[in-house]
Order: sequence, then structure tokens, then C-alpha cells
Amino acid sequence: MMSRLTLVYLILFAIAYPPHKNEGCQHCHMIENASTRHTYAYEGGKNDVVYASAERGYESEDSSDDVVYFAAHASFPRKPYDEYYGLVATIDVYGYNISRGQMSASSIWVANVGNWSKESYNSIRVGWMVSPEIYGDSHTHFYTHWIRDGGRTGCYNMDCPGFQLEKGSKITPGAIINSACTSGGSSQTITMKVFKDKTSENWWVYYGMNNDTPTAVGYYPANLFTTLATKANSISVGGESRARRSLPTPPMGSGSLPSEKAASVSNLQFIDQNGQAIVIQSDLPIIAKEPKCYYVSPIIGAKFFYGGPAGCF
Repeated sequence: MMSRLTLVYLILFAIAYPPHKNEGCQHCHMIENASTRHTYAYEGGKNDVVYASAERGYESEDSSDDVVYFAAHASFPRKPYDEYYGLVATIDVYGYNISRGQMSASSIWVANVGNWSKESYNSIRVGWMVSPEIYGDSHTHFYTHWIRDGGRTGCYNMDCPGFQLEKGSKITPGAIINSACTSGGSSQTITMKVFKDKTSENWWVYYGMNNDTPTAVGYYPANLFTTLATKANSISVGGESRARRSLPTPPMGSGSLPSEKAASVSNLQFIDQNGQAIVIQSDLPIIAKEPKCYYVSPIIGAKFFYGGPAGCF
């Protein structure tokens, strides 16, 4: 049996460290033998807290200088369920004027931790992101991201073979969300749905802006994955703030800690094996590296607030 510390590491692997640009494989995630140490807090439904030091290796031109903070509700295997076939959420969208070396994002993700080894970890993430490092500008972009083999294979959007764009899709992964507001303003929303189709077994991505009904963007073929080819056993949703150590951290969400003024995630539902959407009414375990800076509120009525200010560290 693997310890809860190892489980925390596997889930956080995909959350905290997105791939950076590499020569010969633009934006692909290539894991090598370097290491960085971070400390994470896991807060369960009964306020039990576990701290884990997680080492991971990765190679990029600047990632060794990155500091990553995040705030998310994350369901680990058997906490409270062990099988997921999709996730739905409506997320406020914000924009920031940030610099190369800074990144802020809000995402939903489905994952399978496999046999508890790093190599068996698979995940799909969908959301919005501001990252001059990846996109060459400070606009807000809709993004998709996938990995298998614990991150050795995978990429953002369509930067490597994988994501199959649906003909007639209203948006392409990596596209700018033009109506994203500035930090602290009245936000737009996007509704995202990631689910496993029972017939094809592919993982589909749906997207809708504001009150639009989500429509198909495209899919990840099941044969891209190993453990995630059959099901997910973890789902997560929340925000991330990243910066090089020489730069201030950018805002997360609206730039406010959880409150009525903060960014929100609503319409939370997971998809069961029968394709039915089940409303998430109560808390999932909370992941927050620095709760005083970036945190999430309890889930009430399938909704929670999240975020924190710029320059916290």
C-alpha cells in the first residue's frame, strides 16, 4: 500500500508543474533527472493535514527558478470515490498584464494515478491561462493539456500529436479568450466539460462562453493513454500562480482571497460510469501550498471561491 504522501505527490505532479518550451518539442513536457523540493498541504474533510516533501525532475530553460502556488479542491482515489468518467465546471475568466516568467491559470483536470508509480500517472487538464512564456503575450488563452508516463509524454493544446479538433469547433485550444476582464473586474465565465465517451472511449472536451451551451472542441483518443484509457480515479479544480524566483507571483483568480469578490467555480458536477452528471454538493479535500496567500472556500451548492493577490511571495 502506498502512503498518502506518495498519493499527494502523484496528484500534484500534474497540477503544479506544467511543461515549458523545449528545443525540438515546443511546449512538450520532458522529464529528466533534475530535482526540486517543495512542501504541500493536504487538508481533508475532517481537517486532517498532511505535509509532503515531493521531489520531481524536469528540464526546461528556466523551471528550476519557478515558484508555484495553487489552491484547489482535489478528489484523491477513494476520497470520496474511486471512479470518474468526466468533470464539469463553470469558471470565472480573468486577464492580467504580467511578464515572461509569470503564469496564472484556472483549470479542471481528470487523472489516473495508476499503480502509484510516477510512470503510470496520466492526466488531462482544461481551462484558461495567462502565460507570456508559452504564448508570447499577456492575453488570456483557452488551453488543453495532457500527459502520460508521469509527464514524459504530452503537451499543451495541439503542440504535439494528440488532441483531435472537432470540425466546426467554436474555439481552438490555445486561442485567446477576447472578453476576459482585467483582475478585480466583473468577470466572464467559461463552462468546460471533459468526459469519456462510452462508445468510442475517447476523452471529449466541450466549451461554452458565458451562458452558451457547451459544444464540442475535440477529443483525446483513448490510445494516447495508459491508465486513463479506462477511467479517471481523481478529479480536481482550482487555480495556479507561478513565477520565477526573481519575479513577484501574479494574481490567482480575481486577485482576492476567497470571498464574494473572489473568483468563483460553480456548476460542479462529475460524470459517473453511466454518463450521468452528479452534482458535487460538499467539500473535496483541499490542496493549498500557502493558504494565507492562495486558498479556496468550502463547496456549497456546487460552488466555491478561490484565489489570492499578486506579489504574495
